[in-house]
Amino acid sequence: MPCAAILAFDGCYASSATGFADILQVANSHLQRQGSSAHGYQWRFVSLCGGLVTTSNGLAIQTQKIKPRERFDLVFIPSIHYAGSRAFDQLLERERAACTWLVQQWQAGAWIAANCTGTFLLAQSQLLDLRMATTTWWLERQFRERFPRVDLQLRPILTEADRLVCAGAQASYLLQAIRMIERFSGRAISTQTARTMLIDVSQNTQTAFLPLLVEREHGDSLVSQAQHWLQGNMQHEIRMTQLAKALCVSEKTLVRRFKSALEMTPLNYLQNLRLDAARALLELGDQNIDQIAIQVGYLDVSSFSRLFRERMGISPGSYRSRFAMGA
Repeated sequence: MPCAAILAFDGCYASSATGFADILQVANSHLQRQGSSAHGYQWRFVSLCGGLVTTSNGLAIQTQKIKPRERFDLVFIPSIHYAGSRAFDQLLERERAACTWLVQQWQAGAWIAANCTGTFLLAQSQLLDLRMATTTWWLERQFRERFPRVDLQLRPILTEADRLVCAGAQASYLLQAIRMIERFSGRAISTQTARTMLIDVSQNTQTAFLPLLVEREHGDSLVSQAQHWLQGNMQHEIRMTQLAKALCVSEKTLVRRFKSALEMTPLNYLQNLRLDAARALLELGDQNIDQIAIQVGYLDVSSFSRLFRERMGISPGSYRSRFAMGA
């Protein structure tokens, strides 16, 4: 009978903490129908001090105090509300003692699943060092700076390494719970549970959801001028020598300054700029793909489609089907 601990704390998201338990409950229903009630899931909401914890939306959850000698088969770390870097740092510091407990549980054989920003807490335990992990895309830079020894990958929605399962942005706890049910109860029960709750298990990458260009502060006026120039001319054929000439610098200097300020080349920036513009047009849904390719600067539609699939993980047509307004 698998026993799960759901680690709750002030500021965690109620939806991922309680939603994870709800999915286990649905799995139990399917196990009972198969006459396997003895193998159903048990779960407890636990915390460092026990008692009531207040989630980010104000909902209070009753928890049991962590007992050092108690062992679980599965530990789930819900996502954490990010209320700014200072508040987030303070929350992680308050929960530092939980890291020792997480290490003890893992060393005793438990699976540990961390959702979204909850991956920061798991990484703080150092269990993710030299292992693959993912997290919410918009805190990628903070994660890399804080945990440089973690092999952070943002393409997959879920990562699994040595009984450590990480998930991307907050709603991915749905897929994470299904993955855990599959590990403990098999494919049939996990599939039935997913179908019952309309959880789309075909999602295996979060690339299509990620913005290619993330605003990044820098103090390089040359790069700012280059960005503005590229934004105003992206629909035309552009050569980097042309951009360098417009800014009165060498192409070598331009590439070096771009890499220093934005961690990418001017060509990479232009490609991302065009693809993000194409995504916005595909979401509007009122132009065909040939028109969109030309509008964002690609005269060769096949080259545009190939690059789009390579960077986004799906074709322009599939992207439109999934994300177009009113689809």
